[in-house]
Amino acid sequence: MGRLDGRLCVITGVGRGIGRAVAQRFLDEGAELVVANRSRAAVEDLLDAYPWITFVEADMTKVEDIDRLAAAVAARDMPVYSVLPVVGGGPDTTVGDSDETNFDLVMDLNVKSAFFTVQRMLPFMQAGSSVVLFASIAGQQGGRDSVVYNAAKAAVRSFAKTFAAELGPRGIRVNAVSPGPTDTDGFALFIHDDADRRRAIEGMSAMGRVGRPEEIAAAALFLASDESSYITGAELVADGGFLAT
Repeated sequence: MGRLDGRLCVITGVGRGIGRAVAQRFLDEGAELVVANRSRAAVEDLLDAYPWITFVEADMTKVEDIDRLAAAVAARDMPVYSVLPVVGGGPDTTVGDSDETNFDLVMDLNVKSAFFTVQRMLPFMQAGSSVVLFASIAGQQGGRDSVVYNAAKAAVRSFAKTFAAELGPRGIRVNAVSPGPTDTDGFALFIHDDADRRRAIEGMSAMGRVGRPEEIAAAALFLASDESSYITGAELVADGGFLAT
């Protein structure tokens, strides 16, 4: 018996990295999935292995695509147990070189997509359902060269508390996972595949390494499942002690 046997979960951004790890862990726990990703090609292997997954090819920065995801969820005709809007990221920019285009992109990927994904899933949720948002330690520590991203993740952290307050009377829990540096394609791009820079970042962690996507998925599973039934409005930092050093 898995912790999510027969329970419908909605996960976005499952093509790679943390989103893919979350989808795989939830499948291992017996979940029924509705998933979204910008590219179908990136998830063909997942759909081949688990043909019962409902897949929606969607750009989660567009509300009309989020509405198509909601329509796919409605067609499953079963309550949604957990919603996990993993989509995020965006270009790194400084205060001086940010322009309207990249500002809007980062905010759309991280803030707009999370907000409207949760909003559009609410009609399918009931008492006992949960939302797991994906923030970042960047949302509480600042740092150079990621000014818009840092602010966007701070907004996601705020969503966790406000959503929890608003949805608590309905019996819906809302929490956030805040990963530290995690070994994904996005992290490789961030460090420009520079081994020295990777070692420097690893040295900033109390555990002396970056995280694995599977470790972030485990944190998300805890917050999504009944094992965290008295936790809402919280932020679970999964950073290997990065903020502790």
